[in-house]
Amino acid sequence: MRPFCTALDRALRRRLAAATVAACLLGALLPAAAGEIRHCRAAGVTVPMLMLVAAMFIGGFETRAADVGRALLRPGLLLAGLGVALVLRAVVLLGAERAAAGCWPDVREARWLVVGLALTAAMPVAGAAQTWGARVGGDAPLGLGLVLVTTLLSPLTTPLGLALAEEPESGGLRRVLDALAHSDTTCRFMALWVALPCLAGLLARRATRGLLSGRLRAALLPRLRLAGLLNALALTYLNAAGVAREIVLRPEPRLVAVAAGCGALVCAGPFLAGWLATRRSPAAPAARTTLTLASGLNNTSAAAALAGAQFGGHPAVLLPIFFYGAAQQVLASFLPGLLRTPATPLPTCGDRVVEVPTPRSLPDFTRVW
Repeated sequence: MRPFCTALDRALRRRLAAATVAACLLGALLPAAAGEIRHCRAAGVTVPMLMLVAAMFIGGFETRAADVGRALLRPGLLLAGLGVALVLRAVVLLGAERAAAGCWPDVREARWLVVGLALTAAMPVAGAAQTWGARVGGDAPLGLGLVLVTTLLSPLTTPLGLALAEEPESGGLRRVLDALAHSDTTCRFMALWVALPCLAGLLARRATRGLLSGRLRAALLPRLRLAGLLNALALTYLNAAGVAREIVLRPEPRLVAVAAGCGALVCAGPFLAGWLATRRSPAAPAARTTLTLASGLNNTSAAAALAGAQFGGHPAVLLPIFFYGAAQQVLASFLPGLLRTPATPLPTCGDRVVEVPTPRSLPDFTRVW
């Protein structure tokens, strides 16, 4: 069973964009079953919220303490990543507000579109940034640190991002974003459903380290990795089905087109801004690649769950969140050719400029002191 889980997980991660598109198509073709699941609620808790908890717990359980330590040893890069991942999205969002308001004559619908974009832009970095970063030669510890730090700080950074997205002249939109930014419900949601499950996963990994000489954790990891990936695809299916159902029940092609365009632009803008901001950076190419990915990849599942809890799944709020999530997967699939870290050629014995040391001149690191 373990080799099968590992092989299936690797196969799906190699074709992550295709698997995401397939989940979206399945949601568009079979929206009825997903509708029953999405509207199932007990004590104010929905199925997407429980799936979000599972995703965050698995992400924390997969995190190695050694990688976290390597990331914390470079606080400058972590702070730069936080600025790129959080501030750039808010700056791009300010331009999208006027674009959405100008393209859609209904002020109320335009307001909800921007609220959906603001919720998405204020979310922490998605765990998919590690998957895509591994494919383009990114800095794995830095990517893990950005995902973990933005997730654990999300009860503070999400309200801050919503406050940065406010526009002084936006009227009713400003009141909605201000209420979200200063509401205890937003902070409580990010703490209970995002940060705490991730922290619980970290503690669970630590607790299972010595059980059965580490065999229990080794057996759980491949199964949890596969379960986390399937859970993410299932969330994509549920979100796509919810959007498709709303489009069928209330067909407004112009609203869908504006939501798709704004979602793609708000996603592509931070990608481009992050790439331009890190091109001239003295950081290593792998770190620049990771910072660029972190600028555009964020947790749309948390945004959809928060929108469902706060606005009851309002279609104009869910539309830009869904299209943002689809756009970031498509854009990330095209970025490897642009962001792939070039391999540095190793010196050869024929190079006259570089002196290649002989094996005798190398220190002996084989002895353990």
